[in-house]
Amino acid sequence: MIAVPLLEKICSMLAPHAHANAISIILPLSAVTGAVYALQGTVDWDVLAFIAPALTAGSIAGAFLTGKLKPAWLDHIFTALMFLAGAWMAFA
Repeated sequence: MIAVPLLEKICSMLAPHAHANAISIILPLSAVTGAVYALQGTVDWDVLAFIAPALTAGSIAGAFLTGKLKPAWLDHIFTALMFLAGAWMAFA
């Protein structure tokens, strides 16, 4: 939630570069975390098999759109998604 804005403000990165760098940091960390959970037996493989195709398609679409959208649009979309995620966490 804070990596992209920090990369934009502190490192003066454009939005597409900030998003790409944040994802390159998050990917290996998520892979290690996923492996730990899998080894502990806490992964629900049936749910994962159901949602993995949608997550993959969304990731590909997001990567494509990141290169095509203007930085201001990326900032607005990112802000809206983070607001929705925060509201979901607060009220769910």
